[in-house]
Amino acid sequence: MRVSLFHKIIPSFIRIPLAVILRKTGISTAVQSALCLSEARSLARVFKPSGVNHDLSKVLIVCAHFNHLDWLPGCVDSVLAQTHQNFQLIIVDDSSTADGAETALTTQAARDPRVKAIQLEENSGAYVARNTALEAADNDWTHITFIDPDDLAYPGWLSHNLEVLGGNEGSVRPVLERWTPDLKKMKSMYFGFCQALHSRDAFEKAGGFLPVRVSGDAELLLRLSKLAEASDTTLVKSFKPSQKMRLHRGSASQTSLNERKRWLEGRSRELDNTKSYYETPFTSPWRDCKL
Repeated sequence: MRVSLFHKIIPSFIRIPLAVILRKTGISTAVQSALCLSEARSLARVFKPSGVNHDLSKVLIVCAHFNHLDWLPGCVDSVLAQTHQNFQLIIVDDSSTADGAETALTTQAARDPRVKAIQLEENSGAYVARNTALEAADNDWTHITFIDPDDLAYPGWLSHNLEVLGGNEGSVRPVLERWTPDLKKMKSMYFGFCQALHSRDAFEKAGGFLPVRVSGDAELLLRLSKLAEASDTTLVKSFKPSQKMRLHRGSASQTSLNERKRWLEGRSRELDNTKSYYETPFTSPWRDCKL
């Protein structure tokens, strides 16, 4: 993800506000959806099954939860309905303030031995919660992926993305759909960031998420892109929809658009100017922020 000619020519004080306006008016979202659909169709036409048997591939699914008690059961339903059944689901509650949160988590964990729920003592943000899940997970996972508690997975989510990755080490960006909160109307589709499926080697090599409040998923993909450019991993895209994502006011994708774009552009330049991926530690001006 190197800085494009467009980014070099158009100054950020013009380019970023324009991008935000196009996003809020729906213009860029419509273009993004059309491009995603077109690329997904192209990928489907050229796809050749690897023939790899993924029965032994154990997928660690991490769900960072905060005050979505009404939607969490449906999310767990969709995970339990996966055609690929070799998984462990870790629900990490980021110190929810809603009444009944502890009982709700206990109820979900009791549904299936593959489901485990843990609670953080203080609210630290979704990316810290996701990293923390690794401490509670069984140690035999081979792949890792993510789902938010207000979203639903399609039954073939895991099996399709495993098949796209084949027997390779690397990451798969899934096709995601944004829907209205009642799931009656699809608003857009795009290739996801946080919900990517990673082989264990790729995720550990990248180092997981930075402890930031927002855009940690896009930042992780920046690092994985740099690794892929150096042929240290692979980064590919799937072509079948993986999850339905509820688009509502509390969604991270709807907040701090200007600040997120500025930070990600700066982060991209920082990584591009790093001679070696392992040369400098990853830092962020948003570390421990309260956005």
